[in-house]
Amino acid sequence: MPLGAAFLAVGVVVAVAGLSLWIVQLLPGRGHAHEPFMEPARRHLPLTGSQGGVEKLGQGMPGFRLRLPQDVHPISAGLKGGIAGGVAMPIPALLWGLFSSHSLWYPINLLAGMVLPGVGQMSVPELERFSASLLLTGVVIHVVLSVVIGLIYGVLLPTLPSVPQAMAWAALLAPLVWTGVSYTLMGIVNPGLHAGVSWPWFIMSQFTYGVAMALVVTQATGLPPVVRGLAGGALGGVLMALPALLWSLGTGRGVWYPINLLAGLMIPGLTDPSAPELRQFHAGWLALALVIHGILSLGFAMAFALLLPKVPSIPGPMAWGGLVLPLVWTGTCYGLMGVVNPVLQDRVDWVWFVVSQFVFGVTAAVVVLRSEMVHIPPAGRGPDRVAEFVTGDGGGRS
Repeated sequence: MPLGAAFLAVGVVVAVAGLSLWIVQLLPGRGHAHEPFMEPARRHLPLTGSQGGVEKLGQGMPGFRLRLPQDVHPISAGLKGGIAGGVAMPIPALLWGLFSSHSLWYPINLLAGMVLPGVGQMSVPELERFSASLLLTGVVIHVVLSVVIGLIYGVLLPTLPSVPQAMAWAALLAPLVWTGVSYTLMGIVNPGLHAGVSWPWFIMSQFTYGVAMALVVTQATGLPPVVRGLAGGALGGVLMALPALLWSLGTGRGVWYPINLLAGLMIPGLTDPSAPELRQFHAGWLALALVIHGILSLGFAMAFALLLPKVPSIPGPMAWGGLVLPLVWTGTCYGLMGVVNPVLQDRVDWVWFVVSQFVFGVTAAVVVLRSEMVHIPPAGRGPDRVAEFVTGDGGGRS
């Protein structure tokens, strides 16, 4: 036997012998090798140091206090971007209100529900009616958020780091595409299941998939693109299920609920998201969900691995302004509504909400990026700054 008594005895002998030899080397006078010193004539001369002559920056010298970033957008760029995004942003929300059998006032009243606690007790017919107070509240919220976020865009976009091309496509844009495809397909087969999906958590799952898949595809450079795509799709497909399962278990729906919702993309007749059968185990539904999940995970990954060298790069500010920050705003609004009016979370179509944020982010980012950059001079008055003030070019600045 490879792990029998003889094997154990040999191991003990080897361990004891090695430990003994090591201890012997630690005894006084052992483990040392003495070498004679080199003759004094052949030794190196001692090194002597000398102070450098670099002039230190002092108060009043140019560059004494460097201001970063050196180039920024003016405040007006953030205001214009926020106003432009605020004008374009309501269009998807209003279209959803009109084409979802609700009304033009429904998304406006839901927006007011972010800060007005009583809106959560209103019925759907009441939310579909015109209300002057809710309209005024919604307009104030929309204008304030648009202007504030636009100003944030003007300040942040020049300072944010660039986003790698692979991450911009796989971790940002692909999850939005996947979410849109799933939302559309479910709307055709089982529109009633839309209310059973937590779309912010769904997007989080897609984001997890995109990051894991992109890392495998970009790092496993020694493998063919198709193999990298299969490996990345397999890893991403496993990891993306974790947020969905955590959401389902945390909300008391059970482990089978998100799996059955996924199967609902292909099984017609599942119209009630609160039906008990959605929380039960079904072998056929599980097999169908695994097939759908595997095809989408591997298909997206292989397409990504093959098309990545051919697709254009997404500029860093556009990736941040048009993709990342809209997801941050969506999460903020989702959490705020969960505190003020948790009931309204189920009445908001979060996919259309994300589309609205996406429209705002792209519009605001384009307006901000197309504005001129303002150079920020270093603090202090050196010879160059004195010349500016003498000629009048720097008047009013200090």
